Amino acid sequence: MRDLPIEIINSVVRNVSSVIDLLQLRSLNKAYRELVTPIAFSKLHVKNSIQSAQNLQQIIAAANLAPYVREVVYDSRDDECFQFPPENIEIEDMLEVADLEESLTEAFCSLDRLPRLECVAANFWPTFISQSGKEIRESPFWFTSRQLTVIHSIYHAMKTSRMASLSLNNVVMMPAACYDFVSTLTNSPLSHLSLSVVPNADISAWSGSKEINGSLGALLPLSNPTLKSLELRSPQGPYHSLETKLSSFHYPSLESLVLENTVFDQMPSPDGVEEFVIRQKSRLHHLELQSCASYVANPSVDARLWSSIWQRWADELTSLRELVVDGDSGYVVLDAEWGYVTYKPISATVAEGDSSSLQMFQDAIVSTCEVVA
Repeated sequence: MRDLPIEIINSVVRNVSSVIDLLQLRSLNKAYRELVTPIAFSKLHVKNSIQSAQNLQQIIAAANLAPYVREVVYDSRDDECFQFPPENIEIEDMLEVADLEESLTEAFCSLDRLPRLECVAANFWPTFISQSGKEIRESPFWFTSRQLTVIHSIYHAMKTSRMASLSLNNVVMMPAACYDFVSTLTNSPLSHLSLSVVPNADISAWSGSKEINGSLGALLPLSNPTLKSLELRSPQGPYHSLETKLSSFHYPSLESLVLENTVFDQMPSPDGVEEFVIRQKSRLHHLELQSCASYVANPSVDARLWSSIWQRWADELTSLRELVVDGDSGYVVLDAEWGYVTYKPISATVAEGDSSSLQMFQDAIVSTCEVVA
């Protein structure tokens, strides 16, 4: 229809009288032709439903469509704020919940059959779409169970996939033993990993909270020379694990590191975030801290001052070309009722020293960049 003369189209489409309308009709037809060609499948959006998971499986199985898929996005929701589900939710059809997990497992385990897949983004929300089209809220147990199922499936697919970028959002960090499958991925293909976790405050009321607040390291790939960009975020509030366990991770090619609402340990140790940053120093060019804090576990012991951290990093991170510090890098204590709150006894002298050390660090980076240029 795109190349037919107007006169012939006019004889076919008898209800369209004017030449202008016919031209618009032909233009519209051309647009629809382009929409249904395989290039439209370069980015797939998968809803949290059995039907959507099955649709993904069908596309993966289609030899004429699978090669065009570059990106898979699971359960993306714009402008929605995560709220941890109440524990007393009753789901009427448990069989449908089980069927959903099975469909998601089959779909995400098959991602390695997409030969040109580059990027996967998995977003976790505590609701799903039932077969009848109704939005159903999940209990914390089923929500975390489904989350583990999907993440496990993605890591399974990465063993033979060329996927280069992975984003996991609204993750509830479970005990490290739940993520044993991560260590089986001996050759991670990822050059970029973004991990966004649910903050301590949102999960502290859940009766199972003693089982969570796991280490961010549980989902990090084994040390490798492939990873170039890493983001560890907690957008809705501070995140701190009493067992950080980052000592075994080293990414010699890492160029960019972003930390958001990360709580640093009171005492520096090989397992802590401070040491983790230093281990990546060989090629680290961009370091970004957003609203990070130093944890004061015992007020009777001197806090780990930010001035000490800035001075140490200034000495060690000689390859750094950009330092972005957004928000207040302050100090927090753990309150039994309110969670992590600002530690107020920090004096004005300490605050001034922190600010001065940060400025000296930033000035040193600028000077280094000028010399290189």
